[in-house]
Amino acid sequence: MSEKNLAGKKALITGGARGIGAAIAESLGRTGTFVVTVDPLVSVDGSERLPEPEQTTAGRIVAAGGRARASGASVTDGAGVRQLFTELADEFGGLDAVVNVAGITRPTSFGKGSDDDWRDILSVHLDGYLNVLTAALPLMAAAGHGHILGVTSGSGWRSADAGAYGCAKRAVAALTWQLGRHAPPGVVVNAISPIAATRMVTAALGRMPARAPGADGAATGGLSLDAMPAPEHLGPLGAHLVGESFAACRGRVIFTGGSEVAVVDEPRLVEVIRGGGPGVLEAATTVALLPAEAKQSTGGGSNARFGGLFD
Repeated sequence: MSEKNLAGKKALITGGARGIGAAIAESLGRTGTFVVTVDPLVSVDGSERLPEPEQTTAGRIVAAGGRARASGASVTDGAGVRQLFTELADEFGGLDAVVNVAGITRPTSFGKGSDDDWRDILSVHLDGYLNVLTAALPLMAAAGHGHILGVTSGSGWRSADAGAYGCAKRAVAALTWQLGRHAPPGVVVNAISPIAATRMVTAALGRMPARAPGADGAATGGLSLDAMPAPEHLGPLGAHLVGESFAACRGRVIFTGGSEVAVVDEPRLVEVIRGGGPGVLEAATTVALLPAEAKQSTGGGSNARFGGLFD
């Protein structure tokens, strides 16, 4: 992965205060990119403000010789997001890359969570991404170039009882598949579906019923944080995917779990059965769909082990 193509560029990372967002921001900072981290600094469930840490992501980038600043804006504030993007574009002459990692988590599997929990999850993960797209796409269309990288999850494209989170992440994947093919000329839109030992994953695992105790005695539902890569391991890939010269794929969802990378295909027709009567459903499943599925070359890699919980 060449880092030279990002020198002198400007990038904005939502959810950039910690986790995967911070890892991508710091990877971009090492390339000479001017990085703006956008994060209101809230708890993992979004219910309370947190004190500013002694050293911020922007501070670490500057301390390492890079250029960065921090913003406390929230992706849920559409007008605020548009104003921030416009001001930055006016100041720097445009935005080259936007990575939307902002997210919260609450227990909203079906039958759990209040109406407010559902609305708040959707507000951050779906409406927040729409606010980012609404602010970024016109600027990049006018400039004739730019990269947007969203974040989806396995719970959005495979079976998982993840409630509002899974619904929102499915919408992010759908937007990626659609916009990637219809984005303005020069604008590249993709998304990653990552696995990493983030605070969101830790919170999700802590809510799962115990099947086997973890090494520290905490209930993890049989899943091990030790088997997941640290967030910083995903930073270089995220930075590469918003590199100026990267156009190897558009409108794609890219699964990444440390050393594993794969493309998640969009829904498509597998087989078509013509006919009628009560036997057509049985024929479609046993004669066509099951054999077609058996011929697939992969069962989904390590994400199958982790149940699609991850941001």
